[in-house]
This record gives sequence, C-alpha cells and structure tokens, in this order.
Amino acid sequence: MKAAYRREMKHNYLIMEPEEAGYESYEIHMMAANRIEGLLKFHIKQVDNRKFYYYEITSKQPLNRVLEYHSLGGEELKKLIGDIGRTLERLEVYLLKEKQILLEPEYIYVEPEQFTVSLCLVPGRQVGFPGEMTELLRYLLGKVNHQDKECVVMAYGLYQESLKENYGMKDLLEIAGKNCSGGKGGDDNIPQQEREHNPEESRVSPLPYNLNEEMEERDSFFDVKEKGAVFIIPVLAMLGMAAALWLVFGMEGIRKFWYGVPITGAFSAFTVFAVWKKEFRQSKETMVKREEGDRQPAGSFDWQITFEEEIKEKTPKHETGDEEVFQTALLTDTGADKTIRYLRAVGTDVEDIAITYVPYLIGKQEGMVDCVLTGEAVSRIHARIDREGEEYRISDLNSTNGTSVNGRVLETNETMALKKGDEVFIANFPFIFT
Repeated sequence: MKAAYRREMKHNYLIMEPEEAGYESYEIHMMAANRIEGLLKFHIKQVDNRKFYYYEITSKQPLNRVLEYHSLGGEELKKLIGDIGRTLERLEVYLLKEKQILLEPEYIYVEPEQFTVSLCLVPGRQVGFPGEMTELLRYLLGKVNHQDKECVVMAYGLYQESLKENYGMKDLLEIAGKNCSGGKGGDDNIPQQEREHNPEESRVSPLPYNLNEEMEERDSFFDVKEKGAVFIIPVLAMLGMAAALWLVFGMEGIRKFWYGVPITGAFSAFTVFAVWKKEFRQSKETMVKREEGDRQPAGSFDWQITFEEEIKEKTPKHETGDEEVFQTALLTDTGADKTIRYLRAVGTDVEDIAITYVPYLIGKQEGMVDCVLTGEAVSRIHARIDREGEEYRISDLNSTNGTSVNGRVLETNETMALKKGDEVFIANFPFIFT
C-alpha cells in the first residue's frame, strides 16, 4: 500500500492508495459517514477511476517523530495503551475490525501537547493485530524514559504479556492501569482466530533477562545489606567509643562523657544508610543505562548533558544585546561549531536562529523543539533543519500554516535544500538563510 502526503489550504492529509483498485466494502461507507473517536478523520476521493483514502493529520505528529526527540514517560505510555484499547472497543459498534488498523509508529498520530492518540484504519486490510501489537511494544521498549523505573517496568511487563499465546488487549490495559468503560476490556474485541496467530510470525526473540525481576532481586539484596549494616556497624562504633573513653579517662571518663557513645552510634548509622542508598541508586542507573545502550538506534547521536557553566563555554550565543540565550550543544558532532548557519529574522522582533547542530527542530512546543518560535500560526513541531555533508535541508513537519522557501510552499513532510540567501517562511515569520 502506497502512502503520500498532501497539503490543501490549511489541512494536511495522509493519503493511502488501496492495492485493489475496485475494492468496495461497507467499511469505506461506514468510516466516511461517521466520525469515529480514536480514528483519523477519513474520506475518499476518486481520480481517473483510482480511489484514494484521505486521512486528516492536521496538528498531529506521527509517533516515531515525537519519540525521536522525546522519551516516552509513564503517563504517556499509559495513555497510549489506554487510547488504543478504547478505540478497539468502539470499532465493534461500527462493525469494523482491529486487523485493519496500522500499528506502525509512522502511522500512529498523536497530538503533542495532550498526547491524544489517533489511529489509521485502512478498509480491506487483513493483518494479525496481536502480532503487530507485539512489534509496537517492542519498539516502545527502546523509547521509554529509562530513568523512570516505574515506566521501564511497565513497558517490559506489557511486552512480556504480548509474547503470551492468547493475550488480549484487556491484559495490556490491566498492566497499564487502564480499564475500559463499563468494565469491558478490549480482549472481547479480538476474535479467537485472530488471537491464535502463528507464534513464529508474531513473536520476537525474548529479552536477555527480565529487568523487573533483576530490579526486585537488587532491591532485596541491598535491603538485607542495609539492615545488617545499620545495626551491626553502629553497635561496633559505640563499643569502640566506650573503649576509647575508658582507655583515656578510665571509668570516670565513661560516666562523665557517656552521651558521646549514643551520638557516635547514631552518626555511624546515618552514614552507613546514606552510603548504601547511594550505591543502590548507582547500581540501578547503571543497569537501565546498559539496557538503553543496547537498543540505541543505528546512526543516532550520543547526547551529553552538561551543566549551565559548560554550555556557556561550548555553545555560541544568540545576538540579543544584554540578554544571553544559550542552546544545548551536540558535543559529539565536532564539526557543528566550525560553520554555523543562521535563519536571519526579517522585519520582525523575532531573534535570529542559530543552527548550531542538526537535526534542529523549530516550533512552539517548549520542551520538544530546539527553537521555540512563539506565534498563533506556528505549529507545535513546525519544521526541521538537517545537514548532509555541506548541504543544509529544511523539512515541513505537518505544520498547519506551512513552510515555504523562495515563495514555494512545501508539501507536508516535504524536504528541500537550502542555499545561502534563500528566503524562508516559518508560518508567517520571514527569515533569510545565511
């Protein structure tokens, strides 16, 4: 099935061309006549006896793009699974099948601010839903926030549940802490014959170890060590203090300075407890970072978090007069600071944009873009600038009001090369690329 993108006025569309040119079914009419919550808005167009499915994706972003620059948090993971479950429940009312849903991250669309999920349902598609759900959960394992233990454990639990022979959506919803309305789970929406899929087709190799179990084992291990240390070491410290007083001052010293003994015990207990806690945290961080490193996508950059003082030393400043604004530098891209490109603002109060590293995101969603461009016409994630060799490129990221180069409006998700002197419009903000 071929996929394309198109901008019409202020609406953006994902376009699918069905494999069967003359395919007709009740699903097409059902989706065209109803606005089904949880599915992308659908309508059909016919051009030269060829049918095209149009899905409106205005103000939404594909899941894989959002997670390319943003780790999946625990609440977002719960919402993702919950929204999929609720959508499956609604399909039964409209006589639609879950096997027609595209679960590739490229075709799952989210609204970045609220993380509301919209799915793409293709009439006539016949694919095993359980197997595709397993693949989606496997993909999410490498995208979760690995500093969030609860989120990591939830992601692994969801994936392991999906490896079972007859798992259902209800099982995943229980793990994610979500319940469908009326107590009815999504499991009822998956037919038995769909759940009994070929394990060889849908399963992937199991993980090298169970992270949840290892964390629990480490919890128990450090708990035992802490309890023993907190009791034994303080007792030894108090005995040592008493012995020292006796050796120096005799029994009179013990009677006179008796309060030093319990103070020594309390201080040593607090010190031991703090040391073991620090060791415990470092051990868990090492463990999850090891897993995160194993799943890092090929060709990705390694980002280094630096303190503000280091950022000031390594990152070029915006030319903002007395006010200095610093950007996070891509420390592993050693060539980024040699030749800096700018989007110079023209006739507005907007500051120049320094492209100090790539990829570089522009939009108004603070926390998800590199340059926050405030304006009602600017989309949350509006455009991206990349570099290949010495050539810089700009891509429109499904923006509502568009991105244009030298007067040509880019199609949604279209990429265009940039040359020095090019006029670039981000929505209604003009820049010159230098």
